[in-house]
Amino acid sequence: MINLVLILETNKYKNKMLHNLNLIINSPLEQFEVSSLISIIAPIFGYINITLSNLGLYSLLILFIILSLHIITNNENKILPSK
Repeated sequence: MINLVLILETNKYKNKMLHNLNLIINSPLEQFEVSSLISIIAPIFGYINITLSNLGLYSLLILFIILSLHIITNNENKILPSK
C-alpha cells in the first residue's frame, strides 16, 4: 500500500514537472529563430528598410572579437617576439 502511494505521488510530481517544462519550452526550433532587433526605415533610394537581426548581432560580435585579438597579437611585423 505504501509503495503504491509513493508511485502515485512521484507520477503526479513528474507530470507536474513535465507540464511546467512544456510551458517554458514550446518548440526546440525557437532557439534558431531569426528575429529583428533594430529596424530603421530610411528615406534613401525609396525608403530602404535597414534591419539588425540577432544573427547579424552575433556576426558583428564575433567579427569584433576576431579583429581585436588580431590587433592585440600583431607584434608590429617583428620576426622575434617582443620581451
